[in-house]
Amino acid sequence: MTKVASAAVLVLCIAGSTWAADPNLYARQGREVTEHIQKEFFDAKSGVYFKSTTIRKPDYVWLQSVMFSNLVAAARSDPETYGPLLKKYFIALDAYWDAKVKIPGYEAAPTRGNGDDKYYDDNEWLAISFLEAYESDRDPRYLTRADETMKFVLSGWDDASGGGIWWHQGHKDGTKNACSNGPAAVGCLRLARFRESEARALVDRAEQIVAWTIGALQAEDGLFDDRRVVATGEVKRGKLTYNSALMLRALLGLYRTTGKKEHLEKARRIGKAADWFLDEKTGVYRDAVRYAHFMVEADLELYRTTKEEYLLKRAKKNVDAFYERWKVKPPADMISNAAIARVLWLMAETETDAGRAFWQKSDKPRE
Repeated sequence: MTKVASAAVLVLCIAGSTWAADPNLYARQGREVTEHIQKEFFDAKSGVYFKSTTIRKPDYVWLQSVMFSNLVAAARSDPETYGPLLKKYFIALDAYWDAKVKIPGYEAAPTRGNGDDKYYDDNEWLAISFLEAYESDRDPRYLTRADETMKFVLSGWDDASGGGIWWHQGHKDGTKNACSNGPAAVGCLRLARFRESEARALVDRAEQIVAWTIGALQAEDGLFDDRRVVATGEVKRGKLTYNSALMLRALLGLYRTTGKKEHLEKARRIGKAADWFLDEKTGVYRDAVRYAHFMVEADLELYRTTKEEYLLKRAKKNVDAFYERWKVKPPADMISNAAIARVLWLMAETETDAGRAFWQKSDKPRE
């Protein structure tokens, strides 16, 4: 190796060491990506976000939910900058809220009311984010809407196929999906922390949802297949990171609520099995970031519980890769940018006293 090459390697090593030791790195990156989203996708007229750089219409509500979760995390780190944006966005999402039906809920697209295109999972993602927002700043509007939204979600449970929540209010595709059950259980358990009179019923329902999903959709390796066709019982194979991620989080929630170690062991099994999702060459989740970022969030939650270093290492490797790809070429769609920003802010919180304190309190077992 030449002296020039040796010097270059040394500089890179020193720079890399400084980079890794910078406690504000992830926060700066999170801000950079979030500001890009505000510039490229925010629609000042509607108050929500466009679908992409070329499709200039409001994105569907479940994709908006990822952006909402990003601003929730951003507002914890920088409440002065992002707190007002979050509150305005919450109000703007009323464009999707259908209050004219028997059980109100969020429509997939902006609505005038009396709609019939509600997806249970869309509503679950929002409810979880509203509850996190409430935990962050105690604005009662977030808790009220989370409660209302979860009432719609739980109306999707019935005994067809032994239980479970449908994917779609109109039974689109005739399926009950992992994506409409895992986050429902997470939502129940988070809401139970703040609704004492309903807590027992919410925990019981979460246990039922988890038991049904494990029985109906868990594969032999511990990960979760996509959905069950109710009419035939056929399981549609195909594993996505976000399905296993939310079941992992639901099991952690049950562990914290009930104290039963069997729930923790099941969550740990999913965490280990999630290596299946990694690209063998890069060590990064193969799924699109819109799905994979949920697994990063699950990795961080399981790490906070078990302190197993592989989880934090896996999360960091993925988040670093997401940002590096973004830096080369930001995605054209809003949700991919929001997903990347969300996990950058979450990684930032692993390195600050305030961030660690928030999640320690959030993860605290319910007494």
